[in-house]
Amino acid sequence: MKLFIAPLILCLFFVPPVNSQHLETKVDTLMFYADVLVSSRLDKHRQFGAENFENIFEEILNKGSESFEDLKDLPVLSVKVDPDSTFALYTWQLILNNNSDFHYFGYIQSLNDEFEPIRLEDRMHSGRVDEYATFLPDHWPGAFYYNMKPFVLPDGNQAFLLFGINGKSRFNRLRVMDVLYKDGDRFLFGLPVFGEEPEGIQRSGKTRILMEYSYDAPIYLNFDPEYELVVFNQVDRKEGIHPGQGMTGIPTGEYHGYEYEDGLWIYVPEVVRERSVPEVSPPSPPDRDRPRRDLFGRPQNNRN
Repeated sequence: MKLFIAPLILCLFFVPPVNSQHLETKVDTLMFYADVLVSSRLDKHRQFGAENFENIFEEILNKGSESFEDLKDLPVLSVKVDPDSTFALYTWQLILNNNSDFHYFGYIQSLNDEFEPIRLEDRMHSGRVDEYATFLPDHWPGAFYYNMKPFVLPDGNQAFLLFGINGKSRFNRLRVMDVLYKDGDRFLFGLPVFGEEPEGIQRSGKTRILMEYSYDAPIYLNFDPEYELVVFNQVDRKEGIHPGQGMTGIPTGEYHGYEYEDGLWIYVPEVVRERSVPEVSPPSPPDRDRPRRDLFGRPQNNRN
């Protein structure tokens, strides 16, 4: 029996570590923690993945604008770049507590090394985010952005419509249309450009649009290039059908819009849509009753 024990011990000592073979770079390690953040069954593992993902993400960002090539195709990220390729906006989400607790993360990176990376601090659930406020990055109305539309402000400067989704709660979601712009060397979120009449919008117009709705309702909020409008569902506040849901937004089947006019977005009370536009949303969290897969779609049959 002793003759077999010694070779076995030697084999154990000389087996090359798997992790060192596959996690050779910071990007490899970042992708590993992205997989943990998205796919782990246990919340504490997802939180662990999220903390390490952000730490390594920031380390890579701090290498300068060349790091964009390492990050732009990472599956867990939403990456939006302005038309002149001067900055990149990164966002991602962490989902906990059986799809009822959502956390959002974001950074703005200079693509010409004009400024240091800017961390966005999610404050959507602080109680202070509404449709009439403007915020610096340290009070960011957190969202996972699925589109960014540039436009020109009345003063000739450039701004961007941001279209995103925020998880809000177990039964309700938020669609967000925000405005990103620069004031000197500062990035800000929210600008009074939305309203029914051009007169007075810059004084008392909405700075963003927030649409709350039931998590299982088909909702659309995006810029539609065919109509040259921002198109969105009309929703009515109704009692939700799920126990404990309370009042929520339910689409009526009608569509409204916002039309660009001289730097402002003017409300259009009725939009007749002759075709359906596919819904654009971040990917849903994996069904935990189905076979586990990593970020590349490979089956993970033995993960916890």
